[in-house]
Amino acid sequence: MLGKEIPLDLTGIGFCGNILMIQTMRNVSTEDIMGIEKTVSELAEILGVSRQAMNNRVKSLPEEFVDKNDKGVTVVNRAGLIKLEEIYKTTIFEDEPISDEVKHRELMEILVDEKNAEIIRLYSQLKAKDKQLAEKDEQLKVKDVQIAEKDKQLDQQQQLTLKAMADKEVLKLELDEVKAQAEEVQAKGFFARLFGK
Repeated sequence: MLGKEIPLDLTGIGFCGNILMIQTMRNVSTEDIMGIEKTVSELAEILGVSRQAMNNRVKSLPEEFVDKNDKGVTVVNRAGLIKLEEIYKTTIFEDEPISDEVKHRELMEILVDEKNAEIIRLYSQLKAKDKQLAEKDEQLKVKDVQIAEKDKQLDQQQQLTLKAMADKEVLKLELDEVKAQAEEVQAKGFFARLFGK
């Protein structure tokens, strides 16, 4: 099976996003893959940068990405090579054989990362919407208080208007009564003078 193309079945994975499609899959053990290391000189040649620039870049990598080989030469391990691929946005393993298990795992990691990024994006949108809803709820509470206050003021105004109208009626009745008494007194006074009483 070594060197033979193995198609990768992506059905049912829910694949979305930009992932480099796997062109050929070879039967290589995980130990072979994990043992891939590159020296600073090899990396400089592959990535098209100066040895000094690559040496500086390798020195800036975390310790878990850098090892020493049998000859004591600084080498970058597979995890470090993957990190360098991300930094330089290029492929270092172009000609390296990779097992379908490793490729499948890497593909799944990419898919999981994409899904996690989507979940984080949606979660932040959801939090923003929750915040907006909370603000709207607060605004509605303020409006409810304002409406209740207006209703109270309107009710008080209606009561004052009714009381004023009732007072006006009482005053009118009292005024009519006073007028009637005044007219009666005046009429009595007129007749009394007229008849001499």
